[in-house]
Amino acid sequence: MAKNKLTVDFSALERYRKQLESIGGDSTVRAFTSALKASQQVVKQSVTAAMTPHNQTGQTAGTAISDKPVEWTGDTAAIPVGFDIAEGGLASIFLMYGTTLYGQPHVAPDRKLYDAVYGAAVKRRIRKIQEEAFRKVIERAMK
Repeated sequence: MAKNKLTVDFSALERYRKQLESIGGDSTVRAFTSALKASQQVVKQSVTAAMTPHNQTGQTAGTAISDKPVEWTGDTAAIPVGFDIAEGGLASIFLMYGTTLYGQPHVAPDRKLYDAVYGAAVKRRIRKIQEEAFRKVIERAMK
């Protein structure tokens, strides 16, 4: 199982959470779940695009996480992103961070693949998706 987790985190979270709680708790759970599922798909698309140069067998690209459920721990919602190491995604680590042989670089790190999971551009896209998901739920509930 991947150790990378994506959580809901943006500056307006507290304000949205209070509005959603005033509407009803079930709306809050749906909003968090919807936002995290959409965020997981953004990372999956980024990873798939970044894996194109390395896609000789398709085995590592096939381990990109796309359908894992949202995990709740108390009031915190999280969803796994990136590659599923247990299913054959170990090679992604070597691609992202590179390898050395006898202390010398052997495989250069792939910055595009690293940024597909951890990059600022992906995080900005995720933040926009999450904010939009909350706005939609609030607008629907207010009508």
